[in-house]
Amino acid sequence: EAGPPPPAAPDILARYRAAAPARHAVVVVLDTLRADVAASAATPTLDALAADGARAAAWAPGTWTVPSTFSLLTGASVRRHGWDEPTGHLGRYPPLPALDTLATVLRAAGFATAAWTANPYVADAALGFQRGFGTWHRSADRAMPGQFARHVTETWGDGRRHFAYLHFIATHSPLRPSEAARRRHGLDDAWFDDRQGLAIGAAKRGRPEGVREAYRAAYAAVAEDVDARLGEVLEALGAHRADTFVLVTSDHGEMLGEHGFFGHGSLVWDPVVRVPLVVDHPGLPGEAEALPAAVSTVAVPALVTAALGVAHDWPGDEGPPLVSQREGQLALSLDGRAVALWARPGAGVRGALPPPESPAVYDLEADPAQARPLPADDPRVASLARARAAWEAAVPAGRLDPEATVTLPEKTREELRALGYLDPEGAGR
Repeated sequence: EAGPPPPAAPDILARYRAAAPARHAVVVVLDTLRADVAASAATPTLDALAADGARAAAWAPGTWTVPSTFSLLTGASVRRHGWDEPTGHLGRYPPLPALDTLATVLRAAGFATAAWTANPYVADAALGFQRGFGTWHRSADRAMPGQFARHVTETWGDGRRHFAYLHFIATHSPLRPSEAARRRHGLDDAWFDDRQGLAIGAAKRGRPEGVREAYRAAYAAVAEDVDARLGEVLEALGAHRADTFVLVTSDHGEMLGEHGFFGHGSLVWDPVVRVPLVVDHPGLPGEAEALPAAVSTVAVPALVTAALGVAHDWPGDEGPPLVSQREGQLALSLDGRAVALWARPGAGVRGALPPPESPAVYDLEADPAQARPLPADDPRVASLARARAAWEAAVPAGRLDPEATVTLPEKTREELRALGYLDPEGAGR
């Protein structure tokens, strides 16, 4: 029988609430960055931030941008908010549910709120991510640090408290590593189309020879590039860095050949679920910030408001259990080690999940590749099936209005096609 789950987010939330509150907060999302590559690539900015604060390999609540980013801005699991749509709707989606977001809560508390995003799904106002932000900027990775620096110089001395959200996209296909990063990783320029970069469709097809190895190297290269951009963002804070809470994470990871997959399609394997989470509270030493081994990015709003001394009653989906779901696939864990997967080809959306009686359970410590499911009589199999049933009983399933849809503008759809979305075959996801 599996033991009781370990303490999770509430412990660090209590430590944050007991500390002197930070004056400002910055949340940075590094789109499509998986936890192990963030830890193994040359990322000195993330490493220094983690040394001052704390780092964990966190769970993403979903494995593509819209549902997972909405969860990390609302504190609601994908099950609770109900937005679990496939990417291939050709630009027609339900609007995001009208839940409290980190921006709406902080703006109501008197904060000036501003955002910059390079991801077209998040940037386009049609879905509703901009709610609560006083200023909202569609940007590009290379421009974002300079734009943020000007914003800090022009507004952060106005006596108000500030919250900023920045969403980079470098580690999403197509990959365009800098010349310096290409050289460090021995990448031939022939792999990169000047306009398109290196698209994941080539890695999925495995042609030409060597493209999969090149894609893995390019992915690490762009992770290093975006780490440098993060360094510019933190430098832009100047003297405000000393009283600013900083949180860096990702919306989901990426498959780089595990189980024969590249990309982040309708999957819940560990490489797409596990993302970096780095926090630095200016009022706490690093040892006081230690994140729990089992933590989800659903905890982001609660972490930020606790660090700022702002009271708000978030949904409480931080876990345990840890849950990640996508279009009929679900991963669940109590401790981050034993992970149950319910997955079947062609599963539906909006909660149409395989029955809880038949999970495949993996011990990630003994089997990090998730290659050997535990035998059915292992007590963790039944324990995790019960945990899912209890979670479903405790968390109401969100329902979207089936008649409500928004159509993204053609310009946004063109940008999404360039990223490999809106492709009926899902070639770039």
